[in-house]
Amino acid sequence: MKLGLFGRPVSHSSSPKLFAALGRILNRKIEYEAVRVDGPLSAAVEAARAKGWRGASVTIPFKLEAADLAGGLTSQARAVGAVNVLRFESKLVGHNTDADGLADALRGAGIAVKDRVVMIFGARGAAAAAGWACGKEGARAVRFVNRTAPTARRLARALAKSFPKTRYSAGAAANADVWINATPLGQGDNDESPAPAGLKAPRAAVDLVYGKVTPFQRRASEAGAKVIDGTAMLVHQALRAWEFWDKPLTPARRAEIAEELIEELS
Repeated sequence: MKLGLFGRPVSHSSSPKLFAALGRILNRKIEYEAVRVDGPLSAAVEAARAKGWRGASVTIPFKLEAADLAGGLTSQARAVGAVNVLRFESKLVGHNTDADGLADALRGAGIAVKDRVVMIFGARGAAAAAGWACGKEGARAVRFVNRTAPTARRLARALAKSFPKTRYSAGAAANADVWINATPLGQGDNDESPAPAGLKAPRAAVDLVYGKVTPFQRRASEAGAKVIDGTAMLVHQALRAWEFWDKPLTPARRAEIAEELIEELS
């Protein structure tokens, strides 16, 4: 099966290595190509179709553009408002596996958000998926902290419609049981943590940045929080994407494969 990744940049991505390992585990031939997109996403999609791709993952900064480009959206992609995986059919179908991937990663790490207060840094596609996952898992409250306050408020209002039992809000950082960094901060060499100093340490901190120890992770760890980076989410959302392109896995088989892939990427 021919698949790939659209993004900018993509040179740092572990997805080609991940899908190569998945092919070995499943004994399936998977060709996965990371493509840097400097022009319109639509042109990249057409070029991939011509190569016979079955579908593609989508990363920064194209998740919102992918949602606009898709001819059809799954209910989850429509609710989150962002697409991180496309399936090439007669029409382009957009889906979002980030939310289920994060929920799978939290369960795998033993981090419970049910009845907890969660603070999410960011308000774009990854933050929306994180907010969805927390609502689905029964969080008591979710607060978005973002430099652009109106964006965060719109996201909070949108998710509140899907999960009325979870109290969504937006504003300044406040104490919470779980922190989630859904910003790009930490990918650069000199980035600071999005979490301001002076907050009470959370029970757990989840950084969607993977492959490096970031200031966000260090500060939370030094404060005594349980910390995980984005590797587990990367693996779980990729497995959910594979199921969208191919066929469903059982929860037990998904967890088994995820454990192997996380070890492979560590």
